[in-house]
This record gives sequence, C-alpha cells and structure tokens, in this order.
Amino acid sequence: RLILTTMGRGGEGQRVRDEVLNIMHRHHIKEVSGHFLEEWHQKLHNNTTPDDIVICEAYLEFLRSDGNLNLFYKRLEQDSVTKKRLQSYERPIRSHPDFIPHLKEALIPDFEHFLGILKAVHSGTDLGTAIHAARYLFDAEMHGLMNFIWRHQDGREISVCTLVEKITEARRRLTGRFKEDSNNVRDLLFLDLSLEDFLRVVVERNLHLKLSGDQLVELIGMVLENLCFSNDDDEFAHCLRHWARLMEVPRFGREWSLQAEAVLDRLGRALGVFIDYYYRLLQPKAEFLGRAFHADTWTITLFSEEVVRGRPAFVLSMLLRQLDPILRQSAELGHWQVISPGQGTGQVEVVATLKSVQGKSFARPTIIVTDKVAGDEEIPERVTAVITPDVTDIVSHVAIRARNAQVLFATCYDPEIIRQLKSLNRHSLKLSVNAAGDVMFEEVNSGQWSVVSGQWSVDNSGQQWRVPATDHSLLTTESAYAVSASDFNEKNLGGKSNNLRRLQGKLPERIGLPTSVAVPFGVFERVLAEENNEEIRERYEELTRRVDEEAQEAKGELLSKLRKTILALKAPDDLVSSLSKVMEDTGLPWPANWDDAWMCIKRVWGSKWNERAYLSRRANRIPHEDLFMAVLIQGVVEADYSFVIHTVNPFSGERDEIYAEVVLGLGETLVGNYPGRALSFTCKKRGRDPRLLSFPSKSVGLFGSGLIFRSDSNGEDLAGYAGAGLYDSVMLPSSRKVSLDYTRERLVRDEDFRKNLLVTIADIGAMVEEALRSAQDIEGAYAKGRYYVVQTRPQVGIGSE
Repeated sequence: RLILTTMGRGGEGQRVRDEVLNIMHRHHIKEVSGHFLEEWHQKLHNNTTPDDIVICEAYLEFLRSDGNLNLFYKRLEQDSVTKKRLQSYERPIRSHPDFIPHLKEALIPDFEHFLGILKAVHSGTDLGTAIHAARYLFDAEMHGLMNFIWRHQDGREISVCTLVEKITEARRRLTGRFKEDSNNVRDLLFLDLSLEDFLRVVVERNLHLKLSGDQLVELIGMVLENLCFSNDDDEFAHCLRHWARLMEVPRFGREWSLQAEAVLDRLGRALGVFIDYYYRLLQPKAEFLGRAFHADTWTITLFSEEVVRGRPAFVLSMLLRQLDPILRQSAELGHWQVISPGQGTGQVEVVATLKSVQGKSFARPTIIVTDKVAGDEEIPERVTAVITPDVTDIVSHVAIRARNAQVLFATCYDPEIIRQLKSLNRHSLKLSVNAAGDVMFEEVNSGQWSVVSGQWSVDNSGQQWRVPATDHSLLTTESAYAVSASDFNEKNLGGKSNNLRRLQGKLPERIGLPTSVAVPFGVFERVLAEENNEEIRERYEELTRRVDEEAQEAKGELLSKLRKTILALKAPDDLVSSLSKVMEDTGLPWPANWDDAWMCIKRVWGSKWNERAYLSRRANRIPHEDLFMAVLIQGVVEADYSFVIHTVNPFSGERDEIYAEVVLGLGETLVGNYPGRALSFTCKKRGRDPRLLSFPSKSVGLFGSGLIFRSDSNGEDLAGYAGAGLYDSVMLPSSRKVSLDYTRERLVRDEDFRKNLLVTIADIGAMVEEALRSAQDIEGAYAKGRYYVVQTRPQVGIGSE
C-alpha cells in the first residue's frame, strides 16, 4: 500500500504528451522556442513526471492572478520545484510564462482539465480522479457517500466527526468489495488509497481545534478502524474491539477513564512498534540512496520520519495525545506515577535507555532522564533519581532496587515536562515529591554540592550486605543432592524455600502452597568438583579469577562465557536418582526428558553470572565466593491470574494498606516487566472496598503448566536488600504467549467478580504478613477458583515502623 501511494494510475501517457500542444493550437499560440509553453511541451514530450502536476497548478495560479510571477514561483517552491530544478531537466524550462489577458478565461478551464489528466497519470491517490475512475462500480449508496464526501471535501460546513464517519463507512464498504470482487481491484484500491490519505488530511487540519472529549473518543475509534482496514495487526484489532465496547457505555466516569487509559497505553505501544518497523525498514535505504544522490543531509535524516508522518498512524498518535490529559483528569490521575518516593539532587544526564548506562559509576550525584526502562537494570552508583516517560511496573527489579536505595524513580506522562527536563541536560536540579504525588524540580547551583562531601549522593557503595553464612562442609560431604519441603532449613536453602516452609499450616486450606522440592546449597560446587567435569572446572575457575579484572566493556562477554561453561556440566548419577526419588515421594511429576530438566537447573545456577546479578554484588560488596545457589523446583500453578502484593503501600508508606497488581496468566509478565500496565489497586487490610488505580494493558499473557525451577540463593532476600529478580527462574516446558483480548475478560467486564478477587487478594496479603510477622512482598496465583501463594519475601524499601 505504501508503494502504491507513490505511483500513478497511468494509462493516459499520450494525452499528457499531446495536450499542451492541443491547447496551444486551439488558441493560436505559436510554437516558438524560448517561450514557456513550448519549453514545457518539449519537456512533456520527452518525459513526464509528478513535477508536471506542480507546474500546472502553479501556471493556473499565474493565470488566476493576472500574471503574478511571484505567485507562480512561490507555488512551485512549495513542492521543491525551484528555478534550478526547472532548468535541470533534459529538456529544460528556462523561460517565464507569458500572460495574455484576452486568453485568461479560456486557458483556465483547459489547464484545469489538463491537471486532471496529469493527476490521473501521476497521482493515484488524487481523490477526485479516484472517485471518477471507480464510479462505474458504485451502487446507489456508494454514489451517495462519494457525492457527500466530494461536496464537503473542504470541511467548512460539516463537523470533522461527520466527515470522518462518511469516509470510514465508504472504506468499510470497499473492504467488503475487495473480498467479493477480484476483477476490479485496481480502481477500488486506488479509491481506497485516496480515501485513506484524505482521512489523514481531514483529521490533521482539525487538530488545532479544541476538540471535546467525546469528539476525540469518536475520532480515535474511527481512525483506528481505518488503520485496521489497511493493516492486518492483532494489537490494533484488540484495541479496536476494546475501544468500540467503551464507546457503547457512559463515558468519563473514573473507572471508564481508567479503562480507556489502559487501551490508550496499549494502543500507544502498538503505534510505536508500527512506526518503528517502517523507520527501520526505510531509513537504511534512504541513507544509502541519499548519499548516492548527494541529497542534502537534512532530507536524508528526515526521510523516514516524513513518510511516517504522512500516514494515518501519525494522526492517531496525535489524537491519543490530546485525549490523554482529559482521561487522566477524569480518572483522578496526575501527570506522574511515583514508583519510588524520595528526593534527588544532582546533574541531569539524558540517555536513550537505562541499560546504556548499566554498570557505569558516575563521578557526581546524577539524575537520569531516559526514554526506556526495561525493568531488570541495576541503578548505577551515585544516581539519585530516574525520570522516564516509560511505563514501569512497581514490582520490577529496578523499581524495588530504587525504593531500597531511596532513589527517586518516577514515570512522567506529560511530554512537555519530559522535554523541559531534557532541555536541562548537564544542569543541576533538586527533585522532590509534593503531597499531591507530583515531582517538583528546581535548578540549583552546582557549587552547592561536591563529590567529596557526597551531601546529596545516594551512594550505597560504602554499605556491605553480609550474606547468611553457609556451611562450607556442605560442599565436600555426602549431603543430599535433593531435599523435600520437610527438610528445608536456613543452612541448606534460601529465603524463598524457607518462607514457604514457615507458611505451612498457617494459612486456611482454601489458600494453597505449591508442591516443592529443592536442589540445595553446595550441589553446584560438588558437581563442579566431579572428575568428569575437571576441564569445565578449570575453565570456570580461570574465568572467575578474571571477571573482576577485565575492563567494563569486556565483562559482558566474560560473563556470557561463564554461563556457557556452567551449561556444559555433566550430572552425577547420584544426583539424578536422588532428585527422582524426592520428587516421586513428594508427588511432583518426573520430567519427560531429564536432559531438559538438567539444563533448567544449570541455567538457574548460571544466572549467578548474569550482568545485573554481578553488578548488584559488586555495588553492594558481596563477595562472589560467598554467594551460593540453590534451585527450588515446584509444580507450576496453571494460573488464570497472577498477583503480587506489597503488604505496606510502597507509594504512601501506609502500613494498614496493601498495594497489589494483577495480570492474566503467569506472573512473569508482571515481575519481568513485560510492556504495559497490570491491574493495580490499594485496599485497607481486612477492608472490603478496593480502590482501582489502573486497568490491565499488557499485550500478552503467559500460560502454561509443568515445572518451574526457581533460583533460591543465600543473597536474594537479605534484610534491607532488594535482591528479588536478580537470578533466573526457568519453566519446563516453556510458557506459551497469548495475545490478550480484554473485551472477553471477566476481570475487566464483571465488576462483582473483580471486587471479590481483589478483596481476597488483599486478605491473603494480611494473612501472610500476620503469619510471618513482617511486611511481605508476595507472589500468588488464582487458578480454577482457588488461590495460591507461590513465594514470599520481606518487603524492602519501606523504612522502619
């Protein structure tokens, strides 16, 4: 479709070559060299191009203005047809047009007709030409629609919504014809292309108006439907169905606005992916060809951006931007979501992604302003605040780390504020959060602070967390290769396993705990010491000696080699038989393929050396040799919904209020910071009135069953240390991704079901906190009418009571 918009319909090439000459003959204009019409005729006879449309439009302007040459050249230059360009043709046009007063009224209709011929050849998307060419295929209703659209093409006597509605209905009919009639596709397709382009023009020329919320809702629905006519995209289709349902119910109540905001969030991401795809597709070619043609640098740089701006996707993004502040106000949302409260003072550093400064140690207190946050990053040393327009889960690793380190971390939904912050790159700012939850900032004198004093630096490099002592005799004695839940203790396993043991018998029977066994501390070291793993051990020891000595840019490759080395380990027969017996006694199914299960165990062990875990240990002075990895093996709860609960509201610090998030399917889309929001809410402990903060906007859910191999190190759930998410968990078999359609989802549609689910989740949080006697960060699931707690850990970053 994109290529076709640049092509003409063709078919009248000879008329183009002859028509100017015919006009000259009709009006007795002599064929004299050095005259404008003769030079143009010669150019047309040799080669006609889209420039001829511009020349004809400029000549008509010249005639209507009684020979105003300034207007003639001004019109040409609007479409980059300069005097220099006219003279560069193989048959150049060097002369100015002549004005003959008595021929004015006769020449204008002749050249208006010629303009139609040129557009028929070169402008496949010219609306008038396309309508005329396809009329023989119209029924009475289509004739009426086209007449209405053509009659109101300037939009002066009709609302933008009415005109867009007619265009949408016409394209809806054309889409049906494409499926039914394969013999006349050419004329229908060029009409469809012209209507699509006209839709963009109609919306774009009304963007400056102060459109109402209802108008924006209607326009977004129609433009999105038009986008779906042209692009077979599941995300657009899901968003359209959800938006269409929202358009049928009363608007701009708080919950309606929260739900609409969720659709806008998802649609915005889909548009970003769509636009980025075409940019990546086109820009390398534009740069290659642009250099070959010696084009101006600015035209090369802007080429793909301008192509994208000329498509309906761009005007849809502009409509979303206009509606967002209206929705945020009616949903009682501010411009900010503070993920980690606090204050931050330092020098502003603008970066594209937080990952791009991963592992960097700044020389002075720094405020990061970044477009993208993945969720699994470590916050660099001396960073006091992170500000981003990107949606980041409150339970993602980077969010937890920020709260624990008292780093101000916030999402800003106002593009103007983000632009203002970016304009202050390298300036020194002081950021704070006011009572309304907005981030306030003011410029400060950089001389007020220094690296030496560290006055405003949130720098934990001086703190050293001590991991629980592990009995090193476990590494050499014939201790168990596998243990069941009854044998879990602090000496052989970490917090994940032991917290589940502590919950045994302390929750009502209606709240399940997953069946669990574990490969305890020391097993990795014993396997590494096996004789048939000698070469692997030597390689491993050499790499671990080098890891802290290598330059930062080489560490990634070295860490990757360490993980690959661990994956080459061979399993002792005793490990296989021991684990098989423990799983059988516990009731966990033995995996269909042991090699796959063994690979999962090794991947968990190897995650000791992923980049974020390595950087976290180094930043917090945890010696690598003191970090031991166990593997907790559980049956996967085939979750309909997964949830994470903080039993103390991390935003407000309110200890009598839980904060929780819910997603469809398995919890990895939540803790793994998959794009989009979860359903989030707060609720008083033992309360019955949850307050919704957001509806879900995740694009995919993960679903599956089988086994999950969870990391359970002695360095994850330390008091005051946010180690959650540092090390990997692996499912067997892998989960399957499902594109989510929220119009069919009870969590979104059924208010009574939703309220009951959320109240029960809040109750679970209160019960687990009471059982373990401290604030908890809980992961759980709802499956086939039953609730489960799959793991829990102490909640970090909330301060003392």
